[in-house]
Amino acid sequence: MSEVRRNVPSFSTVTSSFKSYILSLPILTSSVTCVAIFIYILDSLLVNSVIYDAIDLLPKKLFEGQVWRIISYPYPHNSLGHLLFNLLIFLPLSTTIEHTIGTIEYFYILITIFTLLSGAFYLLGSFIFDYKETSVGGLSPWIFGVVVWESRELAGNERDLFGLLRVPAHFYPIVLLLLMEIFFPRAWFASHICSLITGYFYAFGYLSSILPPTRFFSNLESKPPFSRIVNFRGFVKADEISRSGWWLPLSIDPIDDPLESPISENADESGEPGFTFFLIHVGIILITHFFSIFYNLYRFVARSDSLDNSTPLFVVPSSNSSGTTSPSPEMETETTTLATESNYNSNDGGDPLTSNNH
Repeated sequence: MSEVRRNVPSFSTVTSSFKSYILSLPILTSSVTCVAIFIYILDSLLVNSVIYDAIDLLPKKLFEGQVWRIISYPYPHNSLGHLLFNLLIFLPLSTTIEHTIGTIEYFYILITIFTLLSGAFYLLGSFIFDYKETSVGGLSPWIFGVVVWESRELAGNERDLFGLLRVPAHFYPIVLLLLMEIFFPRAWFASHICSLITGYFYAFGYLSSILPPTRFFSNLESKPPFSRIVNFRGFVKADEISRSGWWLPLSIDPIDDPLESPISENADESGEPGFTFFLIHVGIILITHFFSIFYNLYRFVARSDSLDNSTPLFVVPSSNSSGTTSPSPEMETETTTLATESNYNSNDGGDPLTSNNH
């Protein structure tokens, strides 16, 4: 019995270990975690999920001009279980990636590829399959995109699934997708598929043209505002990392296959992105505006077709709900005068003009 008690850690040991783990998190991973938790707590204190409805990715609202949704949708969560499940996967995975490729580079990949591009696929699918009224939110798009990226680098190895069983690395994203649909059926399946597609595009090197080299991020760290935060606790500099190529390394051995190492060569010797890199970003902006214009035009045409041609263009509104018009005071006075004259003529035996003719 005493041996069992010795194996149970004390409360101080648990709190000390938890504090050490929190302090060891890199700055971007810890910031994303704090923002997601804060938004969920604040949204829980309010009614009708006001914050979730304001920053989730709802195609209809985005095409109406609420363009911030394409950036803000990874942070809100619709349930506590959804938040905890995502953080359970996101924290260790994101910590490893940020320590490996650097804070700024990891931030760029999350925003450009696993947020904007994954969201663009979701918006495109909303036109094809007509789910413009369905919203999506949470860290799931980041998780599925990065998990596919990771599983590509672990070809032939196995992954530990929450300590319960081990699955082949190539099947790990599919198993994770099925678990997400089983435990959280409210989570929108299409957003997870779009994230998987984005992850496979990146893992096979098809998105290398929009990725600048590491020296580009090294130059950014020496310029404001990044130069002011490079000395913060948990910030991982590009010069402090050791890896080869644009891939998620889980070992120190580089990958020789060019498909598995999507290294960007779209930059000059100074590390600045080339002209193709600029065109890609301009294209993303133009595509977003095209979606907005197309959707507004579609709504205008649909509204025009629904109008009835027999309906008059100008309708005089009635003063009451029964459709009868109440007479004005001037009309009432004139009517009273005519009625009085009619009664006077009838009392005299008829119309004076008629009697004169006789």
